Amino acid sequence: MRPRLNNILLLFTSIATFFLLLELSLALFAPHKLRIQPYHETYDPVMGWVNKPLKDEGVHFEFARDRFFQVRHNSLGLRGPETTKEKPRGTKRILLVGDSFFWGYGVSDDNVLSAVLQKELPPAVEVLNGGTTGYGTDQAHLWLKHAGLSLQPNIVLFGFTAANDLDEIASSVQYYSPKPLFMLEGGELVLKNVPVPRSEQTDRKTFGKPRTLFGKVKKFLRFHTHTYQFIMGRLNSNPEIRLLLINLGLAEEYSQDIGDIPVLTNPPEQVREIAFRLIRESRKAAEASGAAFVLVFIPEKEEDRSGRVQLQGVKEGTYERNSALSAALSAFSRRERIPYLDLLPFSRTQCRQGLSLYTVDRSDHHWTADGHRRIAGEVLQFLRKERLLP
Repeated sequence: MRPRLNNILLLFTSIATFFLLLELSLALFAPHKLRIQPYHETYDPVMGWVNKPLKDEGVHFEFARDRFFQVRHNSLGLRGPETTKEKPRGTKRILLVGDSFFWGYGVSDDNVLSAVLQKELPPAVEVLNGGTTGYGTDQAHLWLKHAGLSLQPNIVLFGFTAANDLDEIASSVQYYSPKPLFMLEGGELVLKNVPVPRSEQTDRKTFGKPRTLFGKVKKFLRFHTHTYQFIMGRLNSNPEIRLLLINLGLAEEYSQDIGDIPVLTNPPEQVREIAFRLIRESRKAAEASGAAFVLVFIPEKEEDRSGRVQLQGVKEGTYERNSALSAALSAFSRRERIPYLDLLPFSRTQCRQGLSLYTVDRSDHHWTADGHRRIAGEVLQFLRKERLLP
């Protein structure tokens, strides 16, 4: 019996030593991006999800999907340094409202559009970043009304993203999570799916809150060891092995399925009209609070038609979709007399010069740090042209 126990002990010691050496080797020579705090959003009954406030201004966490970047949320859930909800006397506030482009996916705090703008403006002008990843026009509108306007902004920059905003307002489920949905009924906008349903599956998938011991162990290994990501990354990259792991319960199949929660959808022919009505209502709410409202069109990543610049991950037909949506927003803004900053001409000019604003990564369509910097220049030029800034 004793030799058998010794052999078992030797086996476990050997396995532990192997994985310890593998972990040390990966950490030294092939480190994987480890998250300190894995999720930067939390459930909200009105918006579906909101930025998770971090009470300590100095707390940073690393959000890693395809690359590393540092993120800080202040106690108000805004990306950036700590500030007060009450606007200081003599201060002018610019508030960015939108999705991951304004929030700054893939870019560290100091290089995000809001931070770059802040560096270019005097201390009496404060730039607040109210962007939230995954937001469509509906959630941006609700956040502006329920949270953004309480910050007393003087200028609201309202982003509209060509890549996904129309898709995001077409359904009550996006990114594995239930969300609010505006629908047209009797010619009027009607808010549905609020309070937003919450389920165990949603919490597990989106907010990283496993309920089982097995799930908690996987979460710990995923966010604290290089070995787990090294091994699982290679296993999951093989479709047959991944299917086997899913069937064995060792991996999770991420889909839009959220259990028994009903999914509401808008007819495709109504989606653009709903988007424009939400922009109109956002403008009314901003101006009623005393803020100037500026609509900013964020085009989808596209190839230069000259063929000189090729960007990976560009969807077919993007050039035409950008053009059509840009023209529609321009006509709408003229009718509504909304100040309109169209970034499409600037983006195409930059692309022709070989200075694309977007990452060349096939799996990502966001701006680079240099893109944020150059777009900040366009924003400042527009605001001064409109006499919203001196």
